[in-house]
Amino acid sequence: MPRTAIVVDDEPIIRMDLSQMLEELDFHVVANAQDGFDAVELCRANRPDVVLLDLEMPVFDGLSAAETIVAEDLAGCVVVVTAFADAAFLERASAAGVTGYLVKPVEQRMLLPTIEVALAQSERLRQARKAAQEAANRLAAMKVIDRAKAFLAAQNGCTEAEAYRQLQKLAMEKRCSMAQLAGAILEKQDGRELLRRAKTLLMEKRRLTEQEAYTLLAGEAKARGMQLSELARSVIAKGGKL
Repeated sequence: MPRTAIVVDDEPIIRMDLSQMLEELDFHVVANAQDGFDAVELCRANRPDVVLLDLEMPVFDGLSAAETIVAEDLAGCVVVVTAFADAAFLERASAAGVTGYLVKPVEQRMLLPTIEVALAQSERLRQARKAAQEAANRLAAMKVIDRAKAFLAAQNGCTEAEAYRQLQKLAMEKRCSMAQLAGAILEKQDGRELLRRAKTLLMEKRRLTEQEAYTLLAGEAKARGMQLSELARSVIAKGGKL
């Protein structure tokens, strides 16, 4: 199956020449565009392996389009085609996520090596971003588990090691991750704390008993179709006003 490409340039003759070169290299040119805005929309629709992108274009310039394409992972790689290339340009292009560039007029012999290098570099960057995100997710999960562990230890009068084992056992029983279980425990506790603070405010502002304050909050939450914790947060933000 041939690899796919999109060619973007405001000059029709250049689009035609680049498309022909790509077809001769066994790429399937699925679309072409004359500005960066259309380039982004076409990438969203086609998810090509490579985008050849002119730098200076109307509506949406090449680097702005490249930033969007890379941020949304809409193509295998972005190769900028430009009439000039200086240090400032290369720095901006690299920051935008561009992994290859060609100087006009483009020589066909340079096209395939540039694309292959750009594809390989883009994949390395993609894997690096994935690894960084996975590491961040693991760190966030550990923090949630640590908070839940400390809460359970204080609530049950046990050590944090014992609380950790409780979490581990319950997560296995519920067939969910420890982070998911810890998050649910903390969310429930946070909801209780919000409710306590909202009740206290209503008791002070309206001279209500705790039961009266709770009944008022529960009835208002039901009438508004809101979660009790959501209404409690609103009451706290408004200083005790419903």
